[in-house]
Amino acid sequence: MRSKYLRSALLTLFTLSLCLVVAQADPPDPESIGENTPFQTIKLDNGLEVIVIEDYTVPLVTIDIVVRNGAFTEPDEFAGLSHLYEHMFFKANAAYPSQEAFMDRVKELGISYNGYTTNELVNYFFTLPSDLLKEGMEFMADAITTPKFNQEELVKERAVVLGEFDRNEAQPEFVLRYALDSAVWMPYVSRKQPLGQRPVINTATVDKMEMIQKRFYVPNNSALIVSGAVKADDVFKYAKKYLSQWKREANPFPTYDPPQFPPLQPKLVIREAAVPNTLIRMFWHGPSLLRDEPAPYIADVLFTMVNQSTSRFYNKLVDSGLVTEVYVGYQSARHTGEIALYTTAPRGKAEEAIAVIKEEFRAMTEPGYFTDEDLEIAKQILADNRVFERENVYRFTIGTVAFWWSVAESLDYYEALSANYSKVTHKQTRQFVKDYMVDQAFVLGVGGRQDTLEKLNITEEDLKW
Repeated sequence: MRSKYLRSALLTLFTLSLCLVVAQADPPDPESIGENTPFQTIKLDNGLEVIVIEDYTVPLVTIDIVVRNGAFTEPDEFAGLSHLYEHMFFKANAAYPSQEAFMDRVKELGISYNGYTTNELVNYFFTLPSDLLKEGMEFMADAITTPKFNQEELVKERAVVLGEFDRNEAQPEFVLRYALDSAVWMPYVSRKQPLGQRPVINTATVDKMEMIQKRFYVPNNSALIVSGAVKADDVFKYAKKYLSQWKREANPFPTYDPPQFPPLQPKLVIREAAVPNTLIRMFWHGPSLLRDEPAPYIADVLFTMVNQSTSRFYNKLVDSGLVTEVYVGYQSARHTGEIALYTTAPRGKAEEAIAVIKEEFRAMTEPGYFTDEDLEIAKQILADNRVFERENVYRFTIGTVAFWWSVAESLDYYEALSANYSKVTHKQTRQFVKDYMVDQAFVLGVGGRQDTLEKLNITEEDLKW
């Protein structure tokens, strides 16, 4: 009998314990920004835009400064220096007078940091525990507003950037791509090559770093993006405290806008590359954001249809065995976007592949190439992408938000993407192919081993439609 009561008591105790465990293990769902959550923004009196994305999934905060700088601001004598400046950013400043002091503070705060440079933006960001928001905001403010360009550090970073050149040149496709850039963007190639030119980097001076800072590193040409487990009001408070003294200057643009690219001239570029098959590249000038609306939206929908594994284009090229892979895309840009085709053909099939590619693009100008279902699926894919990209708030912050703020001038453009994609029609996609691709000049690039290139019969005749 005692044993029976004991078992009953233990069972009751176990049940109560289980209930307690379940209750403790079921916290409220983490807050999420979601597709329809608006960004919270303010603009300081000095012109700095402050953008906050609250996300409580993990107790971290990412603090990001994006600057409208990059290759598009670089004449030949500055080719690659926006990128070199990026390398000099996380170093000594007025608050931390040496690289050692700077790095000591990085360790104290548990910071993970990085940056990148593209054609139309330079971005700096770091992540740290969200309870150190105040310290992180102050740390970023010191770095962006009071850099000290030490000559010895500059020499070190010149070598680091030249090392990036070395690593890139070891990649089979780099030489071909660099040569293609020269053909596509002449005579202003430096405006589309963030990595720049070796001689310019190797002779970069502190004076040039300071010139870049004075021209572009001003609050009215920058945005502060803060995301993670933080309250917007706290971010705004610290932004005002630490960044309001950052002095507003003359707007860099249009003073430092790039010159208008001249019409593209057809050109064949052939380069040796250590690859088993034949690389084929085709490039066109594409539309510019804000200037050529709604063409950028149409491009995104069009090429989403083209790239589906169920598309006629894919069937004619990949399923047929003419190529092993193919991708066509449009790179959004405010200053002349790029339309590019990348494909790889087995040896002996490059000539036929190029002919079929041109035939298929011409066929896209006629009704019936894409179905209504193709169009609706493409729009849904693009709408879904807008949701999926927000799943990782860190990547969303440093990638999506930074890009669209810089290139499109505001996040209004980004937030209207899905609505504008939904308006695209078959007639518009056909007209886009006519306006930007078929019967338009393009640059054709071919890469392969020397013995492969010797057997090719690809000439300037292939540049004709």
